[in-house]
Amino acid sequence: MSAIDTIPRVEPRVSPPQPKRSRFGSYLGGAVLVALGGLWALDLAGAIDVRLAVVLPSLLIIFGLALVIGATEGPHSGLVVAGLFLSIAVVITAAVPATSFAGGFGERLFRVTQQTSLASSYEVGFGDLRLDLRDLEMVESAEVAVSAGAGQITVLLPESLPVDITASSGAGQVNLFDESSEGLAVSREYTSESYDTADIRLTLVIDVTAGAIEVKR
Repeated sequence: MSAIDTIPRVEPRVSPPQPKRSRFGSYLGGAVLVALGGLWALDLAGAIDVRLAVVLPSLLIIFGLALVIGATEGPHSGLVVAGLFLSIAVVITAAVPATSFAGGFGERLFRVTQQTSLASSYEVGFGDLRLDLRDLEMVESAEVAVSAGAGQITVLLPESLPVDITASSGAGQVNLFDESSEGLAVSREYTSESYDTADIRLTLVIDVTAGAIEVKR
């Protein structure tokens, strides 16, 4: 027997075939993101008014149908978790007043210089709202309401304009001229010394369901 014959032959190790990963969740996630991005763009362009109370239940329906269709490929735990969070969001949205998330979502910037352009109310459902009144020329007294469902409200006022401000946040922070409070059900008020005797004055009522309010000159 030769030396070569004494060396044991080693069979090559064959790895078991890996299970094919489903891309169902990736396709669904991509489709949802594209749809949300398209709705947001149309809302910012003013073509439609997107309401959070409609978007969330619609997404929940989409995820539910996806789970039914994708059940043939096996469990989709990621979709189940996402559906659970969506369900919680839908319940929260239903619990707050319907007007809390009116005004769409995204960033809103209003710069008003003439009183004829001053609206009685400004709102955003989800996002940031900035109302710039620093160059506003008022010819008569006015009352303005500013609201947001969730996000940041910033109001910039003229230096010498007499104002009366009532600002409240369901959960967040309220900052009026560098005097701030934060927590749950936060509310602050401010009245200029000359407000009661002024011929031209501005009354502001600012409210955010969840988020921050800042008013400064």
